[in-house]
Amino acid sequence: MKAQQSRAYAQKVKLSDLQEMVKTIAYIQEHEYDTREILEDKFSSIKEQISFSRKQLKDVESELKDLNQQLHYTGQYLANKAVYAQFRKSKNRQKFRQEHSAELALYESAVKSLKEKNGTQPIPTIKQLKEKKNQLLARKDTLQKQYDYYRDYKKELHTVCSNVDMILKNESALQAERSLRQELR
Repeated sequence: MKAQQSRAYAQKVKLSDLQEMVKTIAYIQEHEYDTREILEDKFSSIKEQISFSRKQLKDVESELKDLNQQLHYTGQYLANKAVYAQFRKSKNRQKFRQEHSAELALYESAVKSLKEKNGTQPIPTIKQLKEKKNQLLARKDTLQKQYDYYRDYKKELHTVCSNVDMILKNESALQAERSLRQELR
């Protein structure tokens, strides 16, 4: 709209469009995308890598969620283990259960959850769980960086593809205009 109202602005827009075209052509030459098909293949490849990277990232996040739950229940188990031991040694279990029902309920829910998670294997220590969590966090960080790289690269390629389409469209429009001029002569 502004370009239609002001010749100076229209000239500025044309200059900026030409600069973008030059940048696009330089990018294409630098990365050796000789044909439109090669560029589209690379774009498709990056989309697949993004999808794969995202899936890996989601898997690690799911593992972290499970591990955090296991850490929570292990802490709950250890915090209430002494109360449960007192309960088992108590002569009046019913009275002890009434007095410490909250702690015993937390202990029993933690044991149930940990048994479901670990099966017949022994319950891992907090130290082991924290080490595994640190490993998963490092892996998540690596995968996040990889995912971000692919996402940014996809955006870059999308811009290049759009610019190439615009260049080719302008070129075909120029050719059509030239042929129209020749017909009018």
